[in-house]
Amino acid sequence: MIKKLRHKGFHTYVKDGDRKLIEIFDDILSCNVKTIGVDKVFKSEPHTHVSLLNTQHGPYVMKIYAPGNKLIERFIKSLFSASYNVNLIKKIDYARNCGFQFPNDFFLLAERRFLNFAKVSIMLFEYIPGKELSELPVITPDMKNELKTAVQKMHELEIISGDAHKGNFIMSDEGIRIIDLCGKPYNKKRAVEDNLTMNLRIGVPFEVSGIWQKAIVAKKMHRHNKLKVRKGNPEMNQVA
Repeated sequence: MIKKLRHKGFHTYVKDGDRKLIEIFDDILSCNVKTIGVDKVFKSEPHTHVSLLNTQHGPYVMKIYAPGNKLIERFIKSLFSASYNVNLIKKIDYARNCGFQFPNDFFLLAERRFLNFAKVSIMLFEYIPGKELSELPVITPDMKNELKTAVQKMHELEIISGDAHKGNFIMSDEGIRIIDLCGKPYNKKRAVEDNLTMNLRIGVPFEVSGIWQKAIVAKKMHRHNKLKVRKGNPEMNQVA
């Protein structure tokens, strides 16, 4: 269960109300180097930072996000829709309570807001040891079938990836896991886009059916082909 509270000016959502997660969050805010350290930086960009933290309670992945563009548009949208990150932490909690372990766990979300607009978001995720699919020499047919089955189940639980490329899948001791999920609300269009992206980038079989799916695929393939040409690699994967 996700517990909601106000903590040090942040709208905070904590898995099971776990006190140790609040302690880690406090250490992040105070930059307490005695109890927390950075083992690895995965991404460091002007508006997004992702790193692996070494804490007194074990390793956690921390993501800090502060939107830097389209602020007026984002603010207006926030007046009419819930936070994507709030949606994601609740969806993942529900999935794991149903016994579905494929998505990496989302432990804590803290947002500093103006009205409903999150000016900065701090997140703590489960760290999954293993190799990204992009690091493996071969992705076997069995692995592709495992991916297809897991993502299908994820869609049934109304969770989408939003960016189903090799770097967002980890081969762990327990099997393939997915990270960096999108908190946008589920719909069939986004599910089709997930399946198509897995087909193009990983080779997971995907059969297109129906006019509306063909229209979605045609539009996405047009964008995909333009990107390939722009990068100087006109060879494209084909939808299975």
